[in-house]
Amino acid sequence: MTTEGYVNDLVSDDQPLKYSALVQLSDISSEQILELKATLFSASDDRRRDILGKLVELSEDNLDLDFSKVFRLSLEDEDEQVRENATRGLWDCDDRSIIPQLVDLLNSDPSTRVRVCAALSLRKFAMVAQDGKLLARDSESIKTVLLNTIANEDENIEVTRRAIEAVSYFDSPETNAIIQQAYQSGDPQLKQSALYGMGQSSNAKWLPTVIVEMEDENAAIRYEAASAMGLLGEESTVPHLIVLVQDEDPHVQIAAIKSLGLVGGALAKRALLKCMNLGDNAIEEAAEEALDEIDFEKDPLRLEFEP
Repeated sequence: MTTEGYVNDLVSDDQPLKYSALVQLSDISSEQILELKATLFSASDDRRRDILGKLVELSEDNLDLDFSKVFRLSLEDEDEQVRENATRGLWDCDDRSIIPQLVDLLNSDPSTRVRVCAALSLRKFAMVAQDGKLLARDSESIKTVLLNTIANEDENIEVTRRAIEAVSYFDSPETNAIIQQAYQSGDPQLKQSALYGMGQSSNAKWLPTVIVEMEDENAAIRYEAASAMGLLGEESTVPHLIVLVQDEDPHVQIAAIKSLGLVGGALAKRALLKCMNLGDNAIEEAAEEALDEIDFEKDPLRLEFEP
């Protein structure tokens, strides 16, 4: 099968973008990618932007669709919006062969938005590295570019904060110092990223700090603190999370409920059962998922019998 027929329709400004043509780009072969490359790059900027934007939406709505080859191809595009969407489309890609491209984008792409997306994509690989499931050279490459990005005083703050979040998975004295510096910077955005990093580091040393920030007047700070609490996983924090279930901000409420599911224990389970009767659909749905999380951790093979 060749790509010529449906690709010509895809790249033509005179033709509407059709779902049937877009889905044919899912999981295409290496040979088809070569056919696609010249034709796709010949399309207008607006058309390429539209195509990549639609592919990202489709991949988010349907996990069975795999446009990773098209996204990787489009990392070479001259248009920054196309590269941004291509990088965004690779957030869930677990193919380690993409790491060098992401490192290059974070290190040298002229677009701030592309560098932000590259840092977010590398965050997943940093998590994999933390679990010891990545080659040492790849882990070192990721850590080095993240540290260099953070050290660059001329870098955009949004890129810097995403790099801080990613490097936090490499729990070490060096990364702990970076998190501490971001926390004490006085910048609310960097503080949010520091709290995110505290949770992802899985280092219990941050627990007192996170508890304090659960009472911050900034809802975004309380949200990150509630989320970090679940990842740190200490049952002693459950009473603090229960308080945040009553928070005035719905996002903070949901974060606290999710963390109760991660921390688990009898007290957390009782609190979640109460959430099921609050008459709020979002809270009840989150509480149900959190209860499932507790039950799964208790019996991952689902071998328990209901009474």
